Parts: sequence; C-alpha cells; structure tokens
Amino acid sequence: MGKKIGMLVRNELDLDFDEVFERAISLGCSVEYVPLNHTPDDAIVAEKAKGFDYVVAGRENWSAFALKECSGKLRFIARFGVGYDTLDLDAAAHSGIAISNAPGKNARSVAEQALAMTLSMLRLVTVYDREMREGPAKARLSQSLEGTFGLLGFGNVAQQLARMLQPFDVSIIAYDLYPNMEAAEKYNVKMTSCDDVLRQSDIISLHLPLLPDTKYIIRKENIDKMKDGVWYVNTARGGHQVEDDLYDALVSGKIAGAAIDAFEDEESFINEPNRLKSLPNVITSPHSAAVSTQGVRDVLEYCASIVADFHEGREVASILNPGYKEHAADR
Repeated sequence: MGKKIGMLVRNELDLDFDEVFERAISLGCSVEYVPLNHTPDDAIVAEKAKGFDYVVAGRENWSAFALKECSGKLRFIARFGVGYDTLDLDAAAHSGIAISNAPGKNARSVAEQALAMTLSMLRLVTVYDREMREGPAKARLSQSLEGTFGLLGFGNVAQQLARMLQPFDVSIIAYDLYPNMEAAEKYNVKMTSCDDVLRQSDIISLHLPLLPDTKYIIRKENIDKMKDGVWYVNTARGGHQVEDDLYDALVSGKIAGAAIDAFEDEESFINEPNRLKSLPNVITSPHSAAVSTQGVRDVLEYCASIVADFHEGREVASILNPGYKEHAADR
C-alpha cells in the first residue's frame, strides 16, 4: 500500500498538488489536502494528521500529545517555512518522527516585507493612507532611511535584508550566536554583541529564532538600553516581545515607531481589539511576511522534494531532530 502525504497548509496559490508532488506520486505516494489553518488545538492536529505517513505542516501545534497520537503511522514532518517553535522536536525524536524545515526558501519575501515596513514606518506611508481615506490629510516631516541599522540575528532573512540595504545611507551592524563572517564581509556588516546592537542602532530589525534565550528579548530591561527614538521592526516571532513593555515605550517615545508582523497570540491580536493597534506610530500585518507568490511556491516545491527524498531513503540536509533515527529503528 502506498504512503499518504497530508498537505496541512492552505493552498493559497490554487496549485495542482499532483504536479507539485509529481516525484513522490511517481514513487507510489498519494496526496490529501487537509488545511489546518495553523490551529493551536493539538487535539485537532492529532485527529486530522494521524492517518498520514508524511505531512507538510504549517504553524499548527505539534505538541508531545499530537506527536504521540500520530506516531503509529507518521514518519516525517516537512515544516512549511523556517520557524519550528510550534513543534516539539524532542517529543518527535522520541516518537521516531523526523522534522525538517525549509531554510532560506522564503528569506527574500520576509526581507522584502521588513524593508517595506521599515520604509512605510519612516515615511508615514500608512499614516497618510489612513488620513487620506478618513478625511483631510497634511504633509509633515518624516524620516529618511539612514543611520545605524541593527540586525538581531544574521541568518538567511537578515542576510537578504542586508543585501537590499546596500543602496541606502546606512551602516549595518548585527548580532548572531553563530555569525556568518563571509556574508557579513560581503554586505559590509559589522558583527557585534547583542547589547551593542541594542545600544547603537537607530533602527532594530528582529530576525532571531524563538528559543528560551531569545523569548521576550524585547522587554523593558533591553528597551531601556536602546537609543531614545529608536525604530523597531519584527518580522520574526511574536514571542520575542513583551507587548505591554513595547506599548509603554511607544507611548513614551522611547521607541519612535514599530512595524510588527508577528504576535505572541496571533489569532487574538488579528481578530480582537488590542491597544497596540490603536497607536498611530504602529504598523501591523497578519504574519504575512513570508506569503508572497514566489516565496510560497519555493517553499512548497522544496517541501515536496524533501518528502520524496525521505520516502526514497535519501539524506535530508535540513533535519532538525537527527536523534529521531535511534527511535525510528524501534518502530
């Protein structure tokens, strides 16, 4: 009997899955479309995904419970994107389930959004748009993109953003635990400490993975280290910021403006009132940075290719929990 692939991510481009998963299908696999819409309910994940051998997963909650419920059949999860904070890697490994992400495949899209939001924030683009729609608007002073641009994290997205910043009158500094010095030299980026980025930057753009050490990194203690009137951009993860501390800093002027694409409780933030959304110096978007036509297609094609590779027993370079192998042998 052939293996079943569950496509759990919305088909926003209305793609033909028989075409996208052509190689896996030629190897005897079948594809079923079961969009989970990034549900936080792990019981729904367990119910909908337990019949598949392989899945292409979104940001739904792959808890230890969901993984255990699916472990009788599930062998491989291809994460549609880069972040994996909603996947319990240790529990997956102990269940013999391999997890991979798609590093770099949507980096250009996210970097473009970070730059677009930065420029919109500095030049009051969204402010003017709202005012023009609601009534009389008046031109006033805005800011050019200049000064010290700080990158917290220097992975694929931040490197793409550094490339895009080359024509602007900025000096770029960055912090990363494992710095890519070749890319830093290529884009004239000075690698430094996290504290230096916080203290020296006129604009701070966040590109860190969400880990215990980076959770709530944008909190009062670190905001106090920043320059007065700093600009803040987050296209990474909502768990990086303490929203109450961010709100206070935006009201006081410590942070001049914020452009935010990620929130800790995204469903609540998007669908319910939130005082951050009431501030005129805040731009928000619904975790959409990676959702470009090109980015979505590139990620899906990569996920389809590594599902086929895994099915054939080939090595998948982007495995996040290599310890799964010692447990997979017991299944």
